[in-house]
Order: sequence, then structure tokens, then C-alpha cells
Amino acid sequence: MERAFQGWTIMEGAGGGYIAFRAVLVPRDGGLSNVRCGATLAELYEHLEEETRPQAMRTSRRSGKDRRIGAGSP
Repeated sequence: MERAFQGWTIMEGAGGGYIAFRAVLVPRDGGLSNVRCGATLAELYEHLEEETRPQAMRTSRRSGKDRRIGAGSP
């Protein structure tokens, strides 16, 4: 399981779901996460795949979401 996401340790959450945390932490302002969670392994894997995408791709996805949320606001 962890081979697919090298550098991450994956474990079951105490209250259910799954948790992944980086073996080597990254700085807060780097745009990456040190911990990701998911209700299922499939959801957790999706979140971890987001971490492996290039920075430009993550930024464009976030800004697209922000625009949709703010649509119609003054």
C-alpha cells in the first residue's frame, strides 16, 4: 500500500477512515500537506494523488473552486 505513495505512512484512523502522514515534513508555505485523511482508502489515495501533482496543476484547480464559490458575490 505505501509503495504507491513513497514518503507517506498510512494507517487506520482510531474513529474510522484512514490517515497518511509524511515521513519528512514539508514547510507550511510550500503548498503541500503533511497529513491527509480519507473515509476510505480510495478517498485517501485520491488526496495523496493531489499531493503528487505538479504545483501549477494544484493551484489552477484551487483557483477554479474559489471562483465558483465567489460567483455572485459583490
